[in-house]
Amino acid sequence: MNRTDVLFTISAILIVIAACTSVELNVMDTPEPIPDKLVVTIETKNAFAEEVDQTPTPMAATAVPEPQIIEAFVWHENPQIPILNFHRFTPRLIDGETGTLMQLTKFKAIIQGLYDAGYSLISLRDYLDGRIVVPEGRKPLILSIDDAYFANQLSLNEDGTPSDKSGVGWLYDFSQKKPDFGFHVAMFANFGDKYYGNVFRYDWWYLGEGWEDDFAKTIVWGMEHNVMPYNHLWRHPDLEQLADKDILMQAQKNDEALRGYLQRAERGDLIAWLDNFIALPYGKWPLYESGVNTLLSYIDPEGKPLEAVFEAGYEYKPMMALSPFDEEFDAFHIPRMAPVDRVVEFVLENAENLPSNLRCLLELPAVAGARDEEALISAIELAIKKKNCPQGIFIVDELIFVARDGTVFLWE
Repeated sequence: MNRTDVLFTISAILIVIAACTSVELNVMDTPEPIPDKLVVTIETKNAFAEEVDQTPTPMAATAVPEPQIIEAFVWHENPQIPILNFHRFTPRLIDGETGTLMQLTKFKAIIQGLYDAGYSLISLRDYLDGRIVVPEGRKPLILSIDDAYFANQLSLNEDGTPSDKSGVGWLYDFSQKKPDFGFHVAMFANFGDKYYGNVFRYDWWYLGEGWEDDFAKTIVWGMEHNVMPYNHLWRHPDLEQLADKDILMQAQKNDEALRGYLQRAERGDLIAWLDNFIALPYGKWPLYESGVNTLLSYIDPEGKPLEAVFEAGYEYKPMMALSPFDEEFDAFHIPRMAPVDRVVEFVLENAENLPSNLRCLLELPAVAGARDEEALISAIELAIKKKNCPQGIFIVDELIFVARDGTVFLWE
């Protein structure tokens, strides 16, 4: 290659290099625009975050509160209640029966028959308050025992459990095996005419040391298990033969004795559970109106007025007790029947004809209180309108409503 060719080649290379440098400088001088959001600096990063945060997000759906479901028991017809009145029991087969002494085996048979016929026990307190509730399809029944307390009526074993040799003790065991039968007993007591047998030997109870303490424990166990004591007057007097001035004394001394036993057992707190009910000894009223008025004016040691009087002798003309919802109901003339054969047959034969309560579910707003009377009335009206419940008496916990002829109101 001659000198001229070499110079030509060098010149060509220099021209190419100069052109490339010019292109690079032009690119740097006029950069292609880039969207601001893609420039990653501190300022632009914060601005991007703000823009993203300002993007609206869909609102979460507000949960609708579920309505409350409240249980009610409904009587489409007014309930009728048989009240059977027992006295003493004997576990000894050699003992003959009288009007006030029943073989324990016979008592067991009567109770089994009542259970099989569909009866369940309720308390006197619930009966008078109108809170008459039994398992759906069953019929209410009240058991009372007069002339309490004898050990053959209720006694405790050494371990503090009820003895099945006593009538109420056996009934308690029965109720544990048949819980739908319930366990409630009203004990109308005379504390001034008897001692309490606290020692059991072979087949009977005898008086032993410390009988008052054992007796007090028996009363307490009963009250803790729905066996409630009431007034049958101090020495079981015949009120037809008693002077007016002695009527109140008989009631007062009996009540004072009961409270003394509770204090003896260091359970004075149970006094608040006591009610002022009286069962007439021999089923007899005072002979004169002044005596009747004296009896009805009785106020117990806590200042509670007499609330109810229970009669006897209706086995001669068997009848059911009316409920407090009936216009003819009279709390001072409540009938009781001795469980003679014709009475037991009457109660068993009429079981199918007696009304029973139904279980009904009411819907209340989620915000309504359990004792919101207006909300409960609206719920009852709606349940009847939807035909989920019949008209009648609605028992909702401690509140009672009456629904009749399109109107619902609180029963008091």
